Amino acid sequence: MREAEADNFDVKRFIADCKSLHAEAIVFSTGGIYAFYQTQVPHHLKSPHIKDRDLLKEVIEEAKANGIRIIARFDFSKARPDLFERHPEWFSLGVDGKRQQRRGGLYQTTMLGGYQNEEFAIPALREILSRYEVDGFHLNAPGFGAAAFDEATIRKHDIPTAEDAQRRWRQERLADQMKKYRQIIQQHNPEALFMAEINSPESPGWGASRGFNHELLAEGYTNLLSTAGRPDDEDLYRFRWWVGLTADWSHASKSEDSGLPLINLKVGHHKGKLSLKPVEEYAFYCYQALARNAGIKAPTYGLLGNMPDPRTPSMIAEAFRFMERCEPYLTSAERIAPVALIWPAQEDTTTDGASWRDEMLGLYRAMVCRHILFEIVLAHRIGENLEQRYDTIVLASATALDASHIASLIAFVKAGGRLVLIDAASDKPMPAAFARLLGGQWQQKSRRTAYAVPQRSAQSALPGPIMLSGAIRQVVAPLDSRIWYYSSPTPGGSHIPELFPVLEKGDGAVLYSTRVEEGEVVYFAGGLGTMMWNNDLPDYSTILEKMIYPGSYEQRPLTTDAPETVNVTAYRIQSGTTVHLVNATGKTPLDRVVPVGPVQIRLKGTNGKTVRWFAPGDEPELLESRFRSGYTEVTIPRLKASGLIVVED
Repeated sequence: MREAEADNFDVKRFIADCKSLHAEAIVFSTGGIYAFYQTQVPHHLKSPHIKDRDLLKEVIEEAKANGIRIIARFDFSKARPDLFERHPEWFSLGVDGKRQQRRGGLYQTTMLGGYQNEEFAIPALREILSRYEVDGFHLNAPGFGAAAFDEATIRKHDIPTAEDAQRRWRQERLADQMKKYRQIIQQHNPEALFMAEINSPESPGWGASRGFNHELLAEGYTNLLSTAGRPDDEDLYRFRWWVGLTADWSHASKSEDSGLPLINLKVGHHKGKLSLKPVEEYAFYCYQALARNAGIKAPTYGLLGNMPDPRTPSMIAEAFRFMERCEPYLTSAERIAPVALIWPAQEDTTTDGASWRDEMLGLYRAMVCRHILFEIVLAHRIGENLEQRYDTIVLASATALDASHIASLIAFVKAGGRLVLIDAASDKPMPAAFARLLGGQWQQKSRRTAYAVPQRSAQSALPGPIMLSGAIRQVVAPLDSRIWYYSSPTPGGSHIPELFPVLEKGDGAVLYSTRVEEGEVVYFAGGLGTMMWNNDLPDYSTILEKMIYPGSYEQRPLTTDAPETVNVTAYRIQSGTTVHLVNATGKTPLDRVVPVGPVQIRLKGTNGKTVRWFAPGDEPELLESRFRSGYTEVTIPRLKASGLIVVED
């Protein structure tokens, strides 16, 4: 709700509009910059538009009557100029020592001052908790207002000046503040939700400037709420699965006490908040979230009746209606993910952040497009007994791991696991334990190599030769290994056709596999993910797929003939198995999804007596299934935007 909309606010229509969207809860503007209730907290300015009304009370009563929860929204990040004159210590200063002005003539407050703590924010929270039956709190714009401090603030709070230490200090201070808020909230209502909008992998710069660390914040929030679906122009076309990645990353970051991750999906296109995304594009984002067991928050920046684009209700309602219909199959679902993708820790500074990002985005995109069932595991959360959960682990680099994590991965391999080791940081020394595990002769240096030539006898149906980019580590594979690709001494670049060189095979191994007791390691000597990110050639994805599943399709828990534009995820539920399909076929951004089908799904280890199909906008239907040799085979005649298969054993 915008402040001006509080004037003559029609509560019944507001709740009716929200109910028509199939919303379970409403985030309602409550306080901070303006109060939309009858506040008694000093300096809490009541909006003049509500006059003598208590809008919060009226909204809560009408929402409860309609079975809708109310989340109170506060913004403590900004305040009025008159408060700066009375309490300058409440405000954040730039590196130049000047106050930081924001939109609307407001100024940035500091989380180190009383405004965001005992002198204003905490009394406001306690006032709501003591007087109103809200179901939770939403905090807008948490964290620090800038990435650096002025000298006076550094001295006053004894802030470390070293870059890494200061970054950690900022993250810990923010996390401690959120824990304090949560403790206060749940002392009054143990079931209350507490969330705040934070960044996702598509916006790392925002997270760094604010001091966000998702793992630390997971201890403060009941649910991680990450904003996704507004990538930069270039990233929008290079990567279609930002929302899915955000949900997967949130699941990997949450604590044992964290609830369902939530994705903040803004309806506006890019930075034009009031200019809508295409309706099908927004639905595509919503279905990605649902397919990864994440909830959806849809901010509208005002009342539905005042939206400049009349399509706003329809773009939200269909996804919410689908979620409501499928809810019995979404709760308490366990991801089927025999493959783990190890994601670098947020604190890792051993490699340039941009190169890590490219490497991981390339690997993630390829695994999604090749329908590999996997989940993200943060590097420093690698534990013991990995073989009990995963068949294969994909690791982008061993250089950032500590000794205990390396030992866990080696134990995983020896117990029968498959480790796909990609050397994205080939310019850094390979840990000695891994060099011993892989065998061969290792040089602690890398060089540019233009091509890799396949060893046909080692692996059937290998594509190639393949173009290489970036640094390739110089390795001579052990004699008992299987070499998949050799480096070529043939140079790349332009050549006169008559003088074009003959492609030669060198001695160094670019890709090889070696048995280690009961398991196997497959090693690629460069940044395969970065190559895929920069040059989305199918051969790269084929190589990664064969590194993960080198044999027949019988190794895979799920196979499908769906095109790469369809994402597939699967879950175990109490009554059987569910499979989510999300269709990205069409132009970017989507103005109309191109249906695909028939699509065949083959599920290992299920005996589907009943198979149901749920799709947005359609009535549920029964699908024919076949059970053959431990597999359930299902055919979807036509996949439009998304769908859910429920296989009941």
